Amino acid sequence: MNFLRKTGRFITGLFVKSGLCTFKFIAAVLLGIIVTVRFIFSEILGMIKALGRGFMLIFRSFTESFRSRVQHSNELTKEIRRAKKEGGKVYTNAVLKFIGSFFFGEDGVCYTAFNYILPIVCVAFTVGIISYGSGQKYGIAVEYNGRQLGIISAEADFARAERDFQQRISYSEDEEAIDLSAEFSVCVISDSDKIMTATELADEMLEASDEELIEAYGIYIDGEFAGAVNNKETVQSALDKALLDYKPDGKVKEVSYANKIEYTKGIYLLSSLKTENDAIKQLTSTKQRKRVYVVQKNETVLDIIKKFGMKLEEFNELNPNASEGTFMGQILNVTETERFLPIQYICEHETVTFLDYETVEVETSSLNVGVRAVLTKGERGEKISNYEVTYIDGIEQSRTVIKTTITKSPVVETIGIGTYSAMPDDPQTVYFGSPMTGTGQMGWPLDGGWVSDSFISDRNHKGLDIAAPEGTEIYAAEEGQVVSAGWNSGGYGNVVMIEHPDGYATVYAHMIMVYAVEGQYVTKGQLIGFVGNTGNSFGNHLHFEVRYQGICLDPAGFLNTMNMTRDMKKEDEIEG
Repeated sequence: MNFLRKTGRFITGLFVKSGLCTFKFIAAVLLGIIVTVRFIFSEILGMIKALGRGFMLIFRSFTESFRSRVQHSNELTKEIRRAKKEGGKVYTNAVLKFIGSFFFGEDGVCYTAFNYILPIVCVAFTVGIISYGSGQKYGIAVEYNGRQLGIISAEADFARAERDFQQRISYSEDEEAIDLSAEFSVCVISDSDKIMTATELADEMLEASDEELIEAYGIYIDGEFAGAVNNKETVQSALDKALLDYKPDGKVKEVSYANKIEYTKGIYLLSSLKTENDAIKQLTSTKQRKRVYVVQKNETVLDIIKKFGMKLEEFNELNPNASEGTFMGQILNVTETERFLPIQYICEHETVTFLDYETVEVETSSLNVGVRAVLTKGERGEKISNYEVTYIDGIEQSRTVIKTTITKSPVVETIGIGTYSAMPDDPQTVYFGSPMTGTGQMGWPLDGGWVSDSFISDRNHKGLDIAAPEGTEIYAAEEGQVVSAGWNSGGYGNVVMIEHPDGYATVYAHMIMVYAVEGQYVTKGQLIGFVGNTGNSFGNHLHFEVRYQGICLDPAGFLNTMNMTRDMKKEDEIEG
């Protein structure tokens, strides 16, 4: 009892201490929350007070001069009242002092108005100046060699004009570039002022130089000056004729020069002027260049010769060992024709390529276990591709596919993996001591068994009797529709009849129990019943018939126990 009493007191004290500790913790948390809220509110209140003091200070600053003016006016009014009592000259002086102080004194109306209005006027004046300046159009005046050339919109125009200028004098005998130190100044332009282009500025710069000049058409190839001529039509006609005379192989869609050709009328150095014949000769000139080439996949010597427009003798001279054949990655020496103006053309091509077929494996009861056979032979598909190839001087640069049409879809190859495992107890002695060697299109209809009576035999037997223990499973020898399932009063007992897609029919008689249902579609190897001894039967067995258009055929012609034996051996080898 004493121990229990002490234990009770200890537990009670423990609970009391725990409660006090919890209460202190909750009180401390609440106190912390209160202190935090109080601090936040005090800070917000301090900010409001500071804002109020700021507003009051601003208000006093704005109204201080007004209050001073009112106070000064009150003092002057009092003086006028005192002077009025004295009358005469004293009163007049007081009034004049009041008027002068009110309008022109330090705190007068004019002084106060000046302090307030002047900043506003300055701001308005600044805004007006900026608005006026932003509404003006500006340009850059160019002065060169002491001569005012004109106005351009940006210094970049001068850089282009300088480049054009240097190109035009590149035919001068003086090899040193002319110093084009120009002076620039920003100016306001009106609608009547003309902004010069880079070409016009280059003309003006040439005229300002001491060179002998002529007005002509400058020929530019991709922006590079190539010379000047008097008649551009003659040059362009010759270039057009060169395109017409160029006869590339294949179905050509478009022929043009790879470079951009432009003619610019302007002022040019007399030394840069060419005759039309000289310009045509330069622009249509060609030269031979040697280079190395890496043979691509499936390329022949004839392909390479055709690609580079070479002659066979020339190729053999450069590559004496290549006549024996080429291989991918081989390095050969070739020559290619380089034109001053490369000719670009686009050809349309059409190729037929094959599409590989896929191969899938499926399990099927139409084959015995261990047998792999092609159920559906795979066939490659065909695809026609139309594409455009861009050539420059006969060398392929790029190709673009325009359209792809599948003219023949590939046929998936299906490989069957046999799952049908039913076979006789002893396949090698099932039919008069020899294995059956029929077509094998039908499977053995029992899980075991042996032949107890053959077709016809000595009693006009219409089928094949396969003896087996009662209850042995019976399978469909081939897929088909169950047209009859149940009791037959003509001596078959419990019987199942199946019609197959190829026109054949099979009959399974004397079952102890029928499992299939009339109207059901069954697959090869599917359970349809069990071996029994019903109807006109002596001993447990399956009476198995094969019929074609109502005529009974020997079932042995459709069974192949040799295949079954080999299949089982193959299965054993796979498992082993």
